[in-house]
Amino acid sequence: MINVFSFFNRFYKDLGDKNYNYDKDLVKYFKSEYGSSWKLELDKYLIKEENNVKKVA
Repeated sequence: MINVFSFFNRFYKDLGDKNYNYDKDLVKYFKSEYGSSWKLELDKYLIKEENNVKKVA
């Protein structure tokens, strides 16, 4: 039973409480450019960059 609670706590922490520990200037840029949807746009950007790095490697 405790394992179930720990799973949901970990799941919530991973999805609900994202820490944006990226470059502060990058976050500031996305906040100023995209307003309230900056998190979504930053995620899109990071996924695109991650895919580009995988293609090169």
